[in-house]
Amino acid sequence: MVEKALRVLVADDIASNRTIVGSFLAHLNCIPLYAEDGVEAVDVFRRESPDVVLMDLMMPRMDGFEAIQQIRALSDDHWVPIIILSALSGEGDIVHGLDVGADDYLAKPLSFPVFAARFKALRRLLDMQRRLAGSLEQVRAVANGVIDGIISSDEKGNILSVNRAASQIFGYSANEMVGQNLRMLMPEGVGGSHNGHMEHYLKTGENSVIGQIRELVGRRKDGRTFPMEIGVSDLQLPNRRMFIGVVRDISEARRIQRQLAEDAARLQRYHDESEREQELAMSIMERQIRSDWLHDGAVQYAVMPARNFSGDVVAVARASDGSLYAMLADATGHGLAAAVSVLPALGAFYRGAARNAPLASLVTELNDMLCGLLPPGRFVASALVRLEAGRRAGQIWVGGVPDVLRVSDGGQVVQRFISRQLPLGILPSAEAGADCETFSWDEPCQIVLCSDGLTEAESASGEPFGTHGLELALLTAPRALRVAGLRKALTRHLGRQPAGDDVSVLILDCLMGGGGEQA
Repeated sequence: MVEKALRVLVADDIASNRTIVGSFLAHLNCIPLYAEDGVEAVDVFRRESPDVVLMDLMMPRMDGFEAIQQIRALSDDHWVPIIILSALSGEGDIVHGLDVGADDYLAKPLSFPVFAARFKALRRLLDMQRRLAGSLEQVRAVANGVIDGIISSDEKGNILSVNRAASQIFGYSANEMVGQNLRMLMPEGVGGSHNGHMEHYLKTGENSVIGQIRELVGRRKDGRTFPMEIGVSDLQLPNRRMFIGVVRDISEARRIQRQLAEDAARLQRYHDESEREQELAMSIMERQIRSDWLHDGAVQYAVMPARNFSGDVVAVARASDGSLYAMLADATGHGLAAAVSVLPALGAFYRGAARNAPLASLVTELNDMLCGLLPPGRFVASALVRLEAGRRAGQIWVGGVPDVLRVSDGGQVVQRFISRQLPLGILPSAEAGADCETFSWDEPCQIVLCSDGLTEAESASGEPFGTHGLELALLTAPRALRVAGLRKALTRHLGRQPAGDDVSVLILDCLMGGGGEQA
C-alpha cells in the first residue's frame, strides 16, 4: 500500500531554516507548505488544511505562540499535530508553547534521524486518528439503537425476550432463544452455576450477582465461546418478577489487551536491541579513537554525552617527528547519529597525522570526504590544530565550533581564533577553501577547544554557560586541572538541569620546547 504524502506547514521567518526543513520533509514523502511569519501561517492553514504544522516561535508580525493558538482554534475537533521548531530551549518557552496548544518540541539544529522518527510516530498517530474517526462514525450509527444485548428472563431462568443485538451476539434468532433457558448461552457447567447463584438470591436475598458487572464466558450457536460482561437487574413487577441481563461481547477488548501486551513486549525488545546497538557503536567508536594518544602529557580532554552516547569526538595524534595534531568534531545533532557522521573522518585524521600533512591539506581531505558521504543537512562543526615539533609555532583551523582560545599559564585569554570557516561537509573545498591561521608563542600557554554544547548549556533559569563561563573557569583553575575545573563549573551552572547537547573540551599545552614536546 502506497504511503499517503503528508502536507506539512513550515512556519519560519528564516529562509535557510525553511530550506533545511523542506529538504528533510522531501526525504520523508511529505509536501511542504511555507509561511514566513505567524500571520501567513494562520492564513495558509485556513486555506490548505495541512496534516501537520511545524512552527518557529520567534517571528515578525505574529509570533509562534499566537499562531499556535489561532491554528488550534481553527482545527476545531479535528486534531492537527503542531510541533515547535525553535532554537529557544528555555523551559519556560517550551512549557508556554505546549500550554497554548503545541503537541511536541524539537530543538534547532535539527537531527534528521530524530526528525524522521518523530514523523513516523506522527504518521502512526494520524493513521490511528483516521481509523478511530471511521470507527466513531460506525459507533454513532449503532448508538441510534441499543448497542448491548438485552435479555429478559423469569425466575427460573427462562428467556422471555431478546433484542437484535443479543441475537447478533449469540448467533440465534429471537424465536430460537425465547422460551429456552439461559443455560443455552453458556458453556456446560457455567450455566448451572449461574442458575445456582440466582436460586440462592431468590431464597436468601444475599446478593452476589444482581446489580454487579461480572465477566463470564458465553457460548454462541456454533459452539464457540467468548468472553462477555453481564449485568443483571431485578425487576419486581406487580404480578411477576423479571431479571434483565445486559450483555456485552468483550472479545475485541480482550484482543486489544493481548495486542497491547504484545506491542509492549515488542517495544521492550526494540529498546533492548537499541541499547545493544548503542553499546556496539560505542565499542566501535572507542576502537577507532587512539586513546593512548589522548593520554599524552600535553593533552587534557573531556567528552560528556547529553544522554548515554556522545556524538562529539576528540582525537589526538603525533607525527613521526613528534608534531602534535588535534581535532574536536561536533556533528549535527547528538548521540549515535552524530557519531556516525564523524566516524569516517577519524581514519583520515590519523592517516594525515602519520604522514605529517600540512594542516590545510588535512582539512581539505576531511571536508571533501564528508561532502561525499554525508546526506543533505548533515555536517561536522570542528576545529583542527597542528603544533610543530621543536618549534614554538602551530596552525589552526576553526569551522562551526565556538572560537578557539590561547590562554596563558594563569588562564588569561591572549589570543582568540575566531570561527570563520564553514563546518566540514557543507561545500567542496574548491568553493569553501581551507584557510588556516598560524600562531607562535614565547612563553608557556594552552590552546582551548570546545563544542557549542558547553557554551550553550543552559541553567534552570535559561541562562547559557557562554564564553564568559568558559573564560572564568579557565582563569580560576590551575593549569594542569583546567578540564576538571570546567567540569565543576558546568555542573554548578546546570544544577539539576541536564545539558541539552553533547559537551566536549580539548586543551593542548604549548611548551617552551615546542609544540611537539610531551609534558
